[in-house]
Amino acid sequence: MDPRAKPFPAGTIERMEELLGGELPVRSREWVQCVRLLAMGRTAPDVAEILGCGLTTVERHKRRFLAEGEDYLLVNRLGGRRNEVLSVREEAELMAALHASAVDGEIVTAAKVRQALEAKAGRRVATKTVYRVMERSKWRKVMPRPTHPDGDPERRAAFKETSPA
Repeated sequence: MDPRAKPFPAGTIERMEELLGGELPVRSREWVQCVRLLAMGRTAPDVAEILGCGLTTVERHKRRFLAEGEDYLLVNRLGGRRNEVLSVREEAELMAALHASAVDGEIVTAAKVRQALEAKAGRRVATKTVYRVMERSKWRKVMPRPTHPDGDPERRAAFKETSPA
């Protein structure tokens, strides 16, 4: 064992077993199992193989557990809207205002949605972000049909042949 390696606090194995006996999110359960196996004396490569994750992941969990304690294992930090332009409420308010103007007959394009987002956020917004906001609000891109749904393809072909150029 590496003499510089920081040991686990006393009672870590028992506490990890208590946590595993309760309700835990899947990700937290994996992290608790990782710490438990390491505290039991398993090597990091063994734990990585058992849990099916990378060696660096195992070492990161050990390092963060020793630095931050049990709270690190119980908080799910992944996912969510970490880079959101507006909060969910602000986004809903903005899209409701745009919807009201669309109902009044104004043509609301993606460019107008983008201008409104940028004005509200106070910074530039990527085009992909605009379309994601529109999708979350159940908006869709409306375009004219290429042909009438009740049209007759044979009559259309005959007209093309007999019409003047």
